[in-house]
Amino acid sequence: MDDDGAYQAYAPIYDRTGQERFGAYMAGLALAWLRANGVAPQRALDLACGTGGATLALAAAGIETTGLDRSSAMLRIARDRARVAGLAVTFVEADMRDMEALVAAGALHRGATPSPGDCVRRFGLVTCFGDAINYLTGDDDLPRVFAGIRCALEPGGYVVFDVNTEAAFAQWDERDLVIHESDDCLVCHRLTYHPATRLGRGRIVWLTHSDDNRWWRGEETHIERAWSDAEIQRALEVSGLAPVERLAVDGRNVADVAPLPERLIYIATTDRL
Repeated sequence: MDDDGAYQAYAPIYDRTGQERFGAYMAGLALAWLRANGVAPQRALDLACGTGGATLALAAAGIETTGLDRSSAMLRIARDRARVAGLAVTFVEADMRDMEALVAAGALHRGATPSPGDCVRRFGLVTCFGDAINYLTGDDDLPRVFAGIRCALEPGGYVVFDVNTEAAFAQWDERDLVIHESDDCLVCHRLTYHPATRLGRGRIVWLTHSDDNRWWRGEETHIERAWSDAEIQRALEVSGLAPVERLAVDGRNVADVAPLPERLIYIATTDRL
């Protein structure tokens, strides 16, 4: 998910610089964990799917997959990538904070018509990768999204998502970071974090070289929130999701990692364990 206007102009740059590969990598980690635990979801919902990195990886694994994102520009690229790959994926342009309403309307699952009063139990897996949870900046956003995820999951279903932790935001010290440099494209980030509000501001500036030998400049500003581990755990439990495991991106259980990693992977289920 993103702020209004974010990931619109930046969408082709995001895809051009290969940033969708992170989503594919995270989807691979999620599928490996599920396989190791004897879980084989038939249907998956990928929230804040962007240009389809994780979505297409799930679909390529033989899972009937729906991708959801607010950015029409990102979804256009995702649809093109799915078409080229020959993958039948459903894409929905929507805000993941509206999940409960979308689920009740049957808007997320290809060919499904919910029964009256049915709070959709349709997906065996919901994923959400790449800072999307951090883009939830309102106090009510996190429990609202988790409640929607709980509603979308079938009994025994799993949700897997990642977050930038407070340790990551502590590194946002206003340096200019070059995240991509090539002969025809330069992308820089300036990241600022305010501990008092726990909000981070990411200013993304890019330059691209066109066929007519001109350089074009673009810019977007993104706002993220540093949710604490305690807030995430509490929001999961309030929504009826049972936390199962927390992993570092390298796959290690957080119990074996100190201090807290800069990025955490959370795994939760509809079933109380």
